Amino acid sequence: MAVQLVDVEQRLTRFEEKLDGINEALVSLARIEERVTTILKHNDRIHEQVRELDSRIDELEAQNAVQEFTLGKGERLFWLGMTVFVGLLVSGVTN
Repeated sequence: MAVQLVDVEQRLTRFEEKLDGINEALVSLARIEERVTTILKHNDRIHEQVRELDSRIDELEAQNAVQEFTLGKGERLFWLGMTVFVGLLVSGVTN
């Protein structure tokens, strides 16, 4: 009977050790889950910021295209005027 009691106690001890190991594993899994949740939230925020920046870049590119067109036309008009002015100046000098 004493041998059976010792055997049962040893089995209970091993069972408790296994339960402790499972408990530690569950605690570790809970910590990992919290970290993953935090990382996913951070990832969502970054994704939203990238989307906003992409939208701003699209707006700036559109504004730049309009300004580039306007500036290009203005520069051509300036050089056309300078050419006419120099032509009139040269033709006035030779006459």
